[in-house]
Amino acid sequence: MKLEKTYVLSTGRAVKVITKPTLPKEKPYDKIDLEVLIKEPKEEDFRPPIGKTHPQYWKLKKLSAEESKLIEIQYSGLSDKQIRNALKEFEQIQASMN
Repeated sequence: MKLEKTYVLSTGRAVKVITKPTLPKEKPYDKIDLEVLIKEPKEEDFRPPIGKTHPQYWKLKKLSAEESKLIEIQYSGLSDKQIRNALKEFEQIQASMN
């Protein structure tokens, strides 16, 4: 199961939050995998917030997966409240299916 939620920020940037359970081979299994993609007003497709041309891209390569994910979330422009709401909605849907 996967939940996609799109937020449009005051700057016109669209931010898509994709939540899904982690894969069984990942630890711990009961966690939620969160992916954040952005789309600027003049772009047609969503993309990661930090690409190869971004100044922080090489810094991400040196960090752990969790640390780089946090930096990507920060650079997306989403507030902590919006992230918490997306995670809460996913957890509610997941709980109602069990």
